Amino acid sequence: MKKYSGLLAVLLISFFFPAFAQKKKVVTRKSNTVTVKYTERNFGSVTSVAELTDVPETDPSYESVKNLIEKNAVTLSYSDNTFKGKDPLRRGDFIVTFNSALLSIRKAMDNAGIQEDTSLINTYDRNRGGAYLTSISQVKDVSEKSVYYNAATSLIERFGIAAPFALNKTLSPASTITEKEVYDILKATLGYQSTGSNPYTTAMSRNKFVIVLNNAVNQKMSEIYSIQSVQMGKQAMERKRQMDSLNILEAARKDSISKEIELRKLEAAKKEEEARKKLQDKKK
Repeated sequence: MKKYSGLLAVLLISFFFPAFAQKKKVVTRKSNTVTVKYTERNFGSVTSVAELTDVPETDPSYESVKNLIEKNAVTLSYSDNTFKGKDPLRRGDFIVTFNSALLSIRKAMDNAGIQEDTSLINTYDRNRGGAYLTSISQVKDVSEKSVYYNAATSLIERFGIAAPFALNKTLSPASTITEKEVYDILKATLGYQSTGSNPYTTAMSRNKFVIVLNNAVNQKMSEIYSIQSVQMGKQAMERKRQMDSLNILEAARKDSISKEIELRKLEAAKKEEEARKKLQDKKK
């Protein structure tokens, strides 16, 4: 009887509590970390916002993209004619676009006759604000074959701006750049003061970056045109002063000529009088 009672108890436990009736199986899955290699994007050279396939007129960054591309020839697009405004801004893309904007500003300065040694484009202190860089050869992760090479070279060697690079002399082009850093760089180099909300430590989107950059470029271009206007006014005043001086000299010259003519007339009349008297004396 006890034997059957024990068997019945086992059957009941197995029916109502199957977890106790079978050995627990533990499945261990190995987690494989897949490293996705970042592929550098080649940049395009569109001359009109209409050429971009993903920036419709309803896009909030449309006017900024249009102005930077069509008026300032700033490099924004990729070679497949996309802008990808919703993507986070990466450090490599930042230096290409930022350097392109600086070259546009430099060209406007040249056209306005403004010397390159003015403070319109400030260096970002190589010894404190940047990465102690003076040559592209010091950058560890940007080779000559990189799509970022020319921009990196220009920023460091022409403009003296090493701020986008880390203190360990790397760019890390695939990593994102924060809003705070973008604002800091634009403020230090172009004197841009944000009129919007406070910058955040989160990654900046490409859409927001292009809007902010367009504001910074517009402010700098206005400054250049103001300086050009002042210079043109000074040049006009100098030309007037020179013309006034020339007119005075010309008037003095004409006056001198008139006096010379009068003197010659007087001398001629005197000689004629002398000759007449001699003739009269001979007749006597």
